[in-house]
Parts: sequence; structure tokens; C-alpha cells
Amino acid sequence: MKNKLTFLILLILSAGLGSCQAETTPVQVTPEVVPTRIPAGMTAREAATLASLEQVDDYPLYTMVYQADYSDPQILVNSNPDLKGRSDWACSLFTAFADPNQALYGRNFDWDFSPGLLLFTDPEEGYASVSMVDLYYLGFGYERSYGLSSLPLEELEGLLDAPYLPFDGMNEAGLAIGMAAVPDGGVPPDPEKETIDSLLVIRKVLDGAATINEAVEIIRSYHIDWGSGPALHYLIAEAGGRSVLIEFSRGEISLIENQEPWQAATNFLLSEAWAEPENHCWRYGAIAERLEDSGGTLSPREAMNLLEDVSQENTQWSVIYQINEGEVWIAMGRKYRNYQVFDVFP
Repeated sequence: MKNKLTFLILLILSAGLGSCQAETTPVQVTPEVVPTRIPAGMTAREAATLASLEQVDDYPLYTMVYQADYSDPQILVNSNPDLKGRSDWACSLFTAFADPNQALYGRNFDWDFSPGLLLFTDPEEGYASVSMVDLYYLGFGYERSYGLSSLPLEELEGLLDAPYLPFDGMNEAGLAIGMAAVPDGGVPPDPEKETIDSLLVIRKVLDGAATINEAVEIIRSYHIDWGSGPALHYLIAEAGGRSVLIEFSRGEISLIENQEPWQAATNFLLSEAWAEPENHCWRYGAIAERLEDSGGTLSPREAMNLLEDVSQENTQWSVIYQINEGEVWIAMGRKYRNYQVFDVFP
């Protein structure tokens, strides 16, 4: 669908999560940005993509509407920063859909300082989607992450690789996906499969899958190389109230489907946890208890409260994907009273 490149953002500032009302200011984000000049070696669509960059939070968080072709990724496996030996990865993910018409997906990304980019994509052959990207991986970390929207387009060229590095996201078909670091499950390379980066496979799912079955088929079709980072598992949810946790355990791909109207994942392999997985991680236990008590029913504000409760000092962003409503709620840097709501697929 090619009508998804106009997105409405509702900025909800200084709004208490327990409040029933919040001040909202509509801001139009459109791709109709015509750069005053096109830098040498850059296409008009690439220049327009970079010209659409807008800062919407001072953590910082940016939005960008991608208009160039990214069907031929130039990013290489193992090109990520060297993260071997790090053991402090920590993320929290959950789905809640007691009411399949009000399904939502929540995620905390816990890591080093990570300026965020909310990226809008709409490929010619695929589904429109929105995804969160860590700008550090594109070379814009720490002091380089501030004031990007005022830089010349030449200095922003690294952002053109953003589609290849989604950390979580949702597409127009109502499919949401995110990842969390886990111990390596020892899946050997398969020479008959194409090798793909562990984040690029998320892009393949967002662009190509409308259902969990399609997402699983895409993931199974590749050998995923963890590169210089940790092994991952992927929690995927679809409109209608179904989710699955995809893990790479004991040399095989494991699929763990939700048995309740909710599902959770943190930083251990659920397929190896056996009984009482809540004892493996306090964050998993807290999420499971809240969702069990609520019967899998959470409003977006309640979901954001839950993400706040399991946040840590290094939580970089908290995001809620409202699968049926097509909305994205984001709190950067644990600023839970200063969240923003993006009406992506009205």
C-alpha cells in the first residue's frame, strides 16, 4: 500500500500516565520535503529521506521517512560494533491481547546510551512499517547524536543504512516484532541457507510478513549470524491475539507459542527454563505476575506503567505498539511522564 507515507504524530508532553487526559498537539510528518540541493553522489530520493529527519525529543529521538530504495542492502554481517564479552544486555518484551481487537506489544530496550530513530518505511514490494533504530550503530552515538536535523545532508549519509538495523517494529498488517539478548544456543551454520545479520532479519520480517507463520518461514529461510553481538531471541505478535517466541536452542530453532492471552520474554532462553521461568529473571517474573493478574488485559498507559516498573538505569527507550490501532507510544530515557504517541496507520 502506497498511501502510508503521511503519518500523524500526537505529541503527549508532561502527561501523567495515571491521568485520563493529556494535552495533545498534532504534528504532520510528510515525505514531501524537497531539499534545496542534492549532494554529489546522492540520489534525489536519498536526499529527500535525509531532509525529512526531524528531532521530536531531546533525549534525543528523531523521526525519518525513508523514500529511497533499500532492497539491496550494503551493510555487511559482522559490521556492528564489537560487543563480544559484554554480558549486560537486558531487554523486556511482552504481548497482551485478552481482547484480540486491542492487542498490544511492549518492549524496553536496555543498553548503553542509545539515541533513537523512529523510522517510517514503505517499500515498493512489501508492507509499510515503523521501527526503532539505535543511532549509535549508524555512527551517531553520544555527542554526535545531538542536533542532527541541522547538519548538512552530506554529514547524515550514514542514516541511509537505517532500514537494515531495526531493533523492534510494527507493520501495516498488524505484525510486531522485537528482540532480546540471550545465551548462544549453538545453532550451526547451514551452507544451504543465505547468511543474514541478526537485525536485518527483522527488516525482512517487517517488510514481508503479515502473519506469524510467514514471519517464521522468513526466519527459517536464513542462517542468522550473531556477528560481534550476542545471540538473540525474537518475540513476534500478530493482529488477532497470537504470539510466538522464536529461539535458537540446543542447535535447533524452537517455537514457543503463547498459552495465555499474553506472552513475555527477557534475557534467558525460555525453551531451556523448564518449570517456573519467573525464577530466572525478576523482570520476567514481574511482567508475568502483572499480566496473569490482569488476564492479559492492559491499556496502553497500563502497559507503559509496567515497562516503567521493570525498567533499569540503562533503559534507553520504552515502546508500546498498539497492533490494532496502528499507534506507537514511546518514552525515551525513562521519561515516563513525557511520552509520545505516533498514530502511524490510522
